[in-house]
Amino acid sequence: MKNDNHWLILLCAGRIGLSVIFTAYSAVIPFVTAEWSMTSAQAGSVQSAWYVGYLISLFAAGFLADRFGAKKTLVRMSIASALASAAFAFFSESYLSALALYGLAGLCSGGSYTPGLKLIFERSPYESRGAAMGVFLASGSIGYGLALLISAFVIPFAGWRTALSLCATATVIGAAIMWFSLHTVQETEVGAVRPQGVDGWSDLFKNRAASACILAYTFHCWELLGMWAWLPSFVIQTETKLGGALVTYGLIAVAVSHFVSSLGSVIGGRLSDSRGRSFVMLFMSIASIVCSFSMGWLFGGPIALVFILAIAYNLFAIGDSAVYSTAVADVVPANRLGAVYSIRSVLGFGAGAISPWVFGSVLDLAQHGVVTKDTAWGLAWTSLAIGALPGIPMILWFKKLVRQKP
Repeated sequence: MKNDNHWLILLCAGRIGLSVIFTAYSAVIPFVTAEWSMTSAQAGSVQSAWYVGYLISLFAAGFLADRFGAKKTLVRMSIASALASAAFAFFSESYLSALALYGLAGLCSGGSYTPGLKLIFERSPYESRGAAMGVFLASGSIGYGLALLISAFVIPFAGWRTALSLCATATVIGAAIMWFSLHTVQETEVGAVRPQGVDGWSDLFKNRAASACILAYTFHCWELLGMWAWLPSFVIQTETKLGGALVTYGLIAVAVSHFVSSLGSVIGGRLSDSRGRSFVMLFMSIASIVCSFSMGWLFGGPIALVFILAIAYNLFAIGDSAVYSTAVADVVPANRLGAVYSIRSVLGFGAGAISPWVFGSVLDLAQHGVVTKDTAWGLAWTSLAIGALPGIPMILWFKKLVRQKP
């Protein structure tokens, strides 16, 4: 992007294809739950397995990008992601096989994210870095929406298996585009980037601004990843309760929410370049938490209101994700950025791996007769809001520690 952003455009196109598998399972949860006789907690744990695998790959990819170069790491892990996604789509036949294969797909998928952030940071000037990272994250949101859109039109006519297969095909195309986008990009010099000793890591952990930003991101991920896992099912079942016979409209609505949220990533990134990182983080976090507290209590309510809130929810929840990536990059040494992204990813996606299972466990309260189904949905969404609340003081702490760009 220093003199030519052609590579960035193609990089984002590849990211779209590779991101499709991220939400592919969430689109079919209602159908595989019934077919494989799973509880809601088991259904949520399959998504959690993806997040666990993803956080491990993000952790590894960050260190590999520092050690061997972001370009090489990104291309090789993208190919592995495409192969693993195809295995999940074609060979998952039960709860246990889905748990293993979707977890494997997640284990290979982090290479298209952390090294991409590192490449963009290295090749983008400070004054446009937030916007560039926003565009990159927006491409992921487009991929998430594309998976739901494919499922919306394919499931009613060809079934959930065909929908998953098409989503896996998209990851293969994405890996090919990723390779093509980077084959002329020069690899970062990695000879000087070596693992640091204890003193280097000690300095890193003493960086209070980085710590505050990473902790804020962790609570953000609890809410965001839980929402992504369960929003399609919630909208589909709300529509069904109101007499809807098809899943198409519900999935389209959630797909639209992802497409709209891609604009939120771009807007949030650009706004952080002009108004400051913490301003955007704080505003988006508060708005998203309000949506979390509200969403579940609308179960069975006016479907138009549910659709509108879903769009707003996704917009606010993702609108500051790029800003967290940029904010932590602003306060750590460039040669430790991959490692910092790895640490952040372990904490963030670790929290995000737990929240879908917690959400599903709360839903199971209705199945056990503890509460009504309507109340269970309300409590489940509230669990996301409660988990996100500690992020607010972390953002305020970060704001105190960092001189904000005017």
